[in-house]
Amino acid sequence: MRLALISGDRPAREACQLLARTLEQLSAEVTLISTEPAHGPGAGLTLHPLTAASSDLLHRFDAVGVFLDGEPLQRFREQHHTSSRLRGLVPTPLFTGPVLPLYGDALAADLLPRLGYDLICLQGRGQMEQLDWLVHGSVHGAQAREAIGLWCLPHGCMGSSTSQERLLLVLDQANVPPSPLANRVLYQRLRNVAQASPGWQVRLQPDQDLPAQPDQWPETSLGWHYHNDPTPPTNLQLGHRDDLPLSLIQATACLGVGSPWLLSAMVWGKPTVVLGDYGIRTDFNGPLFFGSGCMQQLANCLPLERLLQTPRPNRDWLADRGWTIGDGAQRLLRRLEALGR
Repeated sequence: MRLALISGDRPAREACQLLARTLEQLSAEVTLISTEPAHGPGAGLTLHPLTAASSDLLHRFDAVGVFLDGEPLQRFREQHHTSSRLRGLVPTPLFTGPVLPLYGDALAADLLPRLGYDLICLQGRGQMEQLDWLVHGSVHGAQAREAIGLWCLPHGCMGSSTSQERLLLVLDQANVPPSPLANRVLYQRLRNVAQASPGWQVRLQPDQDLPAQPDQWPETSLGWHYHNDPTPPTNLQLGHRDDLPLSLIQATACLGVGSPWLLSAMVWGKPTVVLGDYGIRTDFNGPLFFGSGCMQQLANCLPLERLLQTPRPNRDWLADRGWTIGDGAQRLLRRLEALGR
């Protein structure tokens, strides 16, 4: 089967690369299309997504995955259908889906512009149920959907670290909390944790791209406060975004407010804490982790050795998020083959 996966920002490109790798293992031919050059599995084309929507290129594929957000997502479908009609061609089947693990209001906002696509790819039972609630009684009540597991994050076996050094990985989201003051307070608390834990390395790990120059980093990132700290503790480190998967492998334990990479840490068996000091807020993706059993306040994690006794996530909650779906790529290909008949 010949497929194209179209993406915009880096999280979407990385998710498409993961999906391409899995699909190619099942003998699908996958082409990655993005505004940025792609690296990894599949042939890559550098092309603006909305330019691709109106081109003859899409008619060379059996189906096209469109992993954009908001208005560009809606415009893509409209432009492709209009262009196909003017050429007297049948539109290529289009599929889409959230490229981050989302839940609650954040998921509803993500799904609304995806309604009307030929197929929506969701991650697990929880997202499937929320889509059911969203479209019940509406013109989109028959929206086609399929749960294909945690396709958008690395969650298979990625290796393990042989280091005996204990490492606490703190996932740093650039705008969470969205206040420089709140981030300064959190940075100071983590600084104190590092000073009080000489047997641990504490690594502040950005989970998204930051500008090349540190003076352009947002003040709502822990990295900004680290960069402006004249004397950070020697065991407090700052990681690089490109090293995130390796840092997760090396981590003894992982902590964050609402980063989706917390899910990867959980399924890799790392003791993981969702920082509950700020409550369960939609803008922090808190609803995703409600019911996980992993939410704690930072004070309850001290001394850091307590993290080693952190309970594993609620298995039913993980299953709802898609962890137990191991044949997602096969499910997707079966649905796409049915669309082409």
